[in-house]
Amino acid sequence: MLGRHIYRVAPAPDGAWTVLKEGEATPRGKPATREAAIELACSLAGADQPSRVTIENDDGTIADERSFGADAAQKAQRD
Repeated sequence: MLGRHIYRVAPAPDGAWTVLKEGEATPRGKPATREAAIELACSLAGADQPSRVTIENDDGTIADERSFGADAAQKAQRD
């Protein structure tokens, strides 16, 4: 895959939070709290570089994004 792998942290209808890698149908986890979901997503993203974690608010808007590693486009610009 070219570019970054994207992990989304989003609220679930039951009050928990989901961690979903884009392109996959099954969540990687469903922690009870937002903080635990962010921690899980960042751990997964750190091991799957280049990657990004997108954190959503309760209303679906983007609250924060965190990047891990450099993707091929960034490397080409530096070379």
